[in-house]
Amino acid sequence: MNNLKRIWMYERLDGRGGFYSRFVIRVDEFIQFACSQPNRMSGDKVRCPCAKCQNYKFMDVETVKCHFYQYGFIKNYFIWKHQGERDDTSETSYGNALHGGDQPIFEENPYR
Repeated sequence: MNNLKRIWMYERLDGRGGFYSRFVIRVDEFIQFACSQPNRMSGDKVRCPCAKCQNYKFMDVETVKCHFYQYGFIKNYFIWKHQGERDDTSETSYGNALHGGDQPIFEENPYR
């Protein structure tokens, strides 16, 4: 996924404290995608990738939307892997997998 296509996730507030309309629209698209992946849900709840929950908690979709508006998305969560999106471009597994994941985990210790 080209990160520029998901930059909207981190541009939620306009200069006057309101929400950008594209943020609101795309949050709805995110919710639709997450709900289309029943094997990644817990009943009718989806993982909440807001900055507070960080993909640890399953929440109902209205709560997830409210969390996006209040807290924004977790840092660097451009591939929605915990909602079922596949990352076909990366062969590196990342630490803090539930989080945005900034640090690679290496199969072997490179210092040995």
